Amino acid sequence: MKIIIIGAGASGITAAINYKRHHKDDDVLVIEHLDKPLKKILATGNGKCNLGNSNIDFKRYNEPDYALNVIKNYDYVSFFNSISIQTKLIGDLAYPVSESSVSVREALLNECRKLKIKINVSESLLDYEFKCKIIVLTNKNTYECDKLYLAGSLCSSPKLGSDGSLIQILKKHNYNIVKPEPGLSPLYTVEKTKELDGVRFKGEVKLYSALKLVHKEDGEILFKDHGLSGIVIFNMMSIISRNPNQKYKIVLDLLPEYDKNYLDEYVKTHSVDEFLLAFINPKISEYLKHKSPLNADITNLVKNLEFTFDKSYGFDFSQVSVGGVDLKEVDENLMSKKESNVYLIGELLNVDGPCGGYNLTWAFASALKATLWHINLN
Repeated sequence: MKIIIIGAGASGITAAINYKRHHKDDDVLVIEHLDKPLKKILATGNGKCNLGNSNIDFKRYNEPDYALNVIKNYDYVSFFNSISIQTKLIGDLAYPVSESSVSVREALLNECRKLKIKINVSESLLDYEFKCKIIVLTNKNTYECDKLYLAGSLCSSPKLGSDGSLIQILKKHNYNIVKPEPGLSPLYTVEKTKELDGVRFKGEVKLYSALKLVHKEDGEILFKDHGLSGIVIFNMMSIISRNPNQKYKIVLDLLPEYDKNYLDEYVKTHSVDEFLLAFINPKISEYLKHKSPLNADITNLVKNLEFTFDKSYGFDFSQVSVGGVDLKEVDENLMSKKESNVYLIGELLNVDGPCGGYNLTWAFASALKATLWHINLN
C-alpha cells in the first residue's frame, strides 16, 4: 500500500506515525508546502506547547457531539509517552515537562525518522484525481497512492503556512465548505481604546447578541490601541466568527469579585475619586471619568462597561480558523463520503474550540481516529 498525507502539521505527522506503526511494509509519504515540517506547533502555548486539556468541556466546541465521538478515547499521556515526551499538568492544561514546543517537534520528527516516513518539503498539492488508484498532482511530481489524507490548515497565521489552498482544491471536488473566519484573535471595538493600550486586568466578559447573553467567561483582558485582547477575548472572537452576520456587544465587569450593592455602599461614604483609587487601575479610572463626566452611577459603569464589536483583527492575528469542510461530508471515521479512501483531518474540518489545548487535542485525536482500526487508546 502507498499512503500520501498532505500537510506536515500536528495532524498530518501524527497520522503518518500512527499508520506506519501498524503497517510497517506500507510506504508513507508526507508532502508539505513549507520548507520545514511542524512550523506551526512551535508557536503553540507561547512556545511551551499546550498539548491538551485534562478536563475538556465538549460543549465549548462548535460541534460538540462530533468532537466527543472523535476525542473520547484519545489518551494524550499514552500517545506522547510513545514518542518519548513526558507530560505534566498546569491546572487542567497539559504541557511537555520540558515546557518546550521544540521538544515536541523533535520527538515527532524523530519518530518519523525511526519509522522511515518520508517527508517532502517545499512541495505543494495542485490537485488529485481518481483512476485505478488516487493520482496526486503536485508542483514537482505526480504520485499514485491507495489512501490520501488531507491534513492541511486553513487560513489562520499565514506566516506559519496557512494559505487556504486546500479549501480551494476541495471546492473543485464539490465539497460543502463553511466559509473560514478568524478565530482566537483580538477584536476591534467601535469605541476608541487608545488611552488604555497595554492595560491588563482580570475580570468577567459577557457577550451579547440582540440583548441575549451568548457567553460569559472570567479571565485576563488586555486593552489594545483599537480594541480588546486576552484569552477570554480570543474565545469570544471564535464564538462571534461562528455567526459573523450578527451584531454583538461585549460587556466587561471590572470587579467581578464585588457585587454592585457592596460597591454602592462604598460610594455612599467615599467620593468617586476615592472609590476609583481604591478599586480601579488609574488609566481605566480616567477612561471611566471621560465616559461618564458626571460620574452618574459609576458602579454600574464599573460592573457593565460596554463595547460594540466592530471586526476581528483578521487571519494574521488569528490562532485558529472557524469554519472548514462541513462535517456532513465525512463519516464517523473522517473518511470522505464523496471519495473513497480520502480522509480529512485536523483544522481542515469545521471543528474549533477555545484556547486551552482544545484545538491541538482535535488535531492529534482526529489523526488517530482516522486510523482507529490500527490502534486502541483505551
